[in-house]
Amino acid sequence: MSGTNEMARNLLTQEPGRVDCHAFVADTQNIAQRKPARHNGGTPYTVTTTDGVAFVVLVSGRVRWALDQLLKAGTTGCKPIHNPAPRWSAYIFDLRSMGVEIETITETHAGDFPGLHALYVLRSGVSLGRIGGAV
Repeated sequence: MSGTNEMARNLLTQEPGRVDCHAFVADTQNIAQRKPARHNGGTPYTVTTTDGVAFVVLVSGRVRWALDQLLKAGTTGCKPIHNPAPRWSAYIFDLRSMGVEIETITETHAGDFPGLHALYVLRSGVSLGRIGGAV
């Protein structure tokens, strides 16, 4: 067992850049989700920002579901109370990290348990498929 640990330590000392091996490119047109689904890279969506910049994102799983819910809601937006899901804020965080513009409006609610809730509104133009091509 200790031999494998020694080997791993030696590899890190021989290759100092091995730990930080990710490269970042300016003006990347295709941005993939951090953790794609099992064997699928995701579904392509064309996103156009309010500045007019268009790019493609690949989304899958619940992040794709959240994006579809935002598309269906349009300018009225989505409230987690009306579209229940366990981690809305995480889905919004992931979409924002891909470059999708989403506004969060904080609203108050009354009742037995008064407090605040979020209303998420999609501000980017989003369409299914790639730029200038089919899905």
